[in-house]
Amino acid sequence: MGAYETRALSNAETKELINLIREGYSVHRPNPQIAFILILENNLGCRIGDIVSLRTDSFINDGGIWKIDISEQKTGKRRTFIVAPPVMKLINKWIKQNDILPGDRLFDIKAPAVWKALRAATEYLEMENVSTHSLRKNAANRIYSATGHDIEAVATFLNHADIRCTRRYIKRSSDQMEKAILASTQIV
Repeated sequence: MGAYETRALSNAETKELINLIREGYSVHRPNPQIAFILILENNLGCRIGDIVSLRTDSFINDGGIWKIDISEQKTGKRRTFIVAPPVMKLINKWIKQNDILPGDRLFDIKAPAVWKALRAATEYLEMENVSTHSLRKNAANRIYSATGHDIEAVATFLNHADIRCTRRYIKRSSDQMEKAILASTQIV
């Protein structure tokens, strides 16, 4: 979305932005699909390209615990993490409401459509230095807080190989990660 460094959104900004897109405003009609995409990015911590590419089979039930299992488009690295029950409930509701068949994609749009809608909404709200990555950064900051400021846990959550990259996100162990994801879930 530009040559600037995007910032993490606050929880209040995230809620305001997602609600605006969900409900619509002056020149833009409501867009529940884009709002839901942003909710997922804000909770799963995945990049927008990976979110819009999600399929029903991207989620696996591992003994009653739902996990996301994808290969990241940017890095090609495998990413498998727990999905908090409230998020999985929303995903299942989305699948049912939209008559999505097993193996099908959850969304019928690509990342540029999300970028365009987000750009319009952030301009309307006069938010600066915001992109879809701002929601990934918000997720990282919530994990950072939920883990007692464990930067290595955040790096694991984001699937970063280099902790220096993770430090730019927050600017300030599996069981522990699962607890942090569950504790930091935010449904807007």
